[in-house]
Amino acid sequence: MNPTPQQNTTAVVFGANNGWGKKLASTLQDAQALVYRVDIDTPTSEVDAALAASNLICLAIPDDAIAGWLACHASRLYGKCLIDCATNKDGFTEALETLANEGVSICSTHPMAAADSALRGQNCLIMPLGTNAADAEAYASSLYRSLEMQLHRMAFRDHGALMVVVQMLPHLMQRLYLALLTQGLAPIGLDVGELTQTASANYLLNELGIGRVAAQRASVSAGILETGLKTAQGQAMLKHLKQQVLQLERNADSRILLAAQFEQDVSTLDPEGLWRAAMAEKTEAALNRLGNLRGRSLVLEAPNRIGMLRDILTVLAEHGIDMTALDSQLIDGDSRVRFEIGINNTQASFAAISEQLLTLDAHLKP
Repeated sequence: MNPTPQQNTTAVVFGANNGWGKKLASTLQDAQALVYRVDIDTPTSEVDAALAASNLICLAIPDDAIAGWLACHASRLYGKCLIDCATNKDGFTEALETLANEGVSICSTHPMAAADSALRGQNCLIMPLGTNAADAEAYASSLYRSLEMQLHRMAFRDHGALMVVVQMLPHLMQRLYLALLTQGLAPIGLDVGELTQTASANYLLNELGIGRVAAQRASVSAGILETGLKTAQGQAMLKHLKQQVLQLERNADSRILLAAQFEQDVSTLDPEGLWRAAMAEKTEAALNRLGNLRGRSLVLEAPNRIGMLRDILTVLAEHGIDMTALDSQLIDGDSRVRFEIGINNTQASFAAISEQLLTLDAHLKP
């Protein structure tokens, strides 16, 4: 039987003070594992003792430090399981493959969301290496599954090419969008917050992507682009982008030529139209949800327990309020949940609703 974090696991997490290191350490502890937390200021003697005592090693240090770490500690890894969660694998691909081929149980992972974001339903890539990866893969799968993420198993060597498409390209286009948005807003005297109040449906959907990137540290996009644009695939994509812009300029005086250019692009991408049909349905649902929440909504925080949403909706129904949309997000270490609920009634007594919700330890937010 393959191991899980619940079964006599002693783990050491490198980079345990922040981000995914902190999340993995907490998840392992919640699963009753004995966890050693190591960070940059941990004394060497404690690091050595933690490595010696642990059967599971989680690497959550910066990707450009992993190759050096592997070179330093390679001899201590045999007989143990190793998991990394780095976004970029390029700098240590060969070192990890060498260790896997020599018998270390290794599973590389890439959770496709920030550790402090809502993780339920988010994707996580699971990439076992070599013929001895079963135990490490079992640990990795159990860890991320306990966070309710969607696991996708893939070949380790395909990771870089996939990241060019799903990480580099969105960050490239969204950073360009933000730069152009600054220029576009100047003549009309609006700030970006005001733009939401007058925007089209397409802009509102785009705003989710560009807003998320704008809220992140600039160094995140810089690292993703610097890595992706070094690859042959990234260079080819950038060259094609330039060609597309030049072709758009050449066709700019003709709607017929522009339409033909756009139709050719999307027909090549989606020849049978199935993806477009699915996107039309999904985006319509998203717009309806956004409209319902913008029209009128309640924001409240409550304990994260079974039946809480039912109890809240019961209170709202007693006051003649129907739910038109619902968003939820776990907060406070998953002990509480924030609900944003679209409603269809603005005449109810919200003071009375708030008082009744307090009996559930649920609090309306301003």
